[in-house]
Amino acid sequence: MKIAKYFKLTFFQVLFCLLVCTNTAFSQLEDTNDFAFWSSVGVDYSIGKKLKVGVEQNIRLKDNATTIEEYFSQFNIEYELFDNFEIGVGLRHINENDDQGKIQGYENHFRYNLDLSYKYDINRFEVSHRFRYQNKNQLGVGEAEGDIPSENLRFKTGLEYNIRKWPLDPEFSAEAFHRFRKGEAMRYSKYRLTFGTSYNLKKFGKFGIYYRYERSIIVRLPRDVTIFGLDYSYSIN
Repeated sequence: MKIAKYFKLTFFQVLFCLLVCTNTAFSQLEDTNDFAFWSSVGVDYSIGKKLKVGVEQNIRLKDNATTIEEYFSQFNIEYELFDNFEIGVGLRHINENDDQGKIQGYENHFRYNLDLSYKYDINRFEVSHRFRYQNKNQLGVGEAEGDIPSENLRFKTGLEYNIRKWPLDPEFSAEAFHRFRKGEAMRYSKYRLTFGTSYNLKKFGKFGIYYRYERSIIVRLPRDVTIFGLDYSYSIN
């Protein structure tokens, strides 16, 4: 299957890219650091065997988890085209806390994303890949007023190891972001590395916990963010 071969090849390419870019990023002399806390609560519903819809509410804190960075609601829809290969759409309304500059306050943004996902097993490992196109802009502000939609191409690859007779399987993922705007060339902008696990209580939902490191490298001063996250989801089958 050509798509499967493409995803498997890209898995090794993106890991190599991340290693190279990580070394380049850490060679910078100046940077900024922050600690953030992210949390989400969601519910999803399966319509038949192939279609699933879901909604979730998220809040993110910055400045050493003392200030709201943003909170948002999101609607997701996923459809399985064939075994282990899915397409998806996400719609997000964001209340973003702008606390820089002369004009400050919460701004309304809208973001949508289109996803292609594929996963497969290697012995006790589950390998997953996701390619995402993302588009975000501020509501009520046009291009003439300076709001040019921000677009990203993102590739995420992950590993989960199934430990026998143990409910907390370790998970790792790496994600690379390439940002572009109207009139600009596409540039590698940041990456994320995530370690986590989850616990599924069949009657009460799924609880997840993770540690994430994010580095933005497109700006003059690279920004390092250490993120602690908690999430909860409930599935209606």
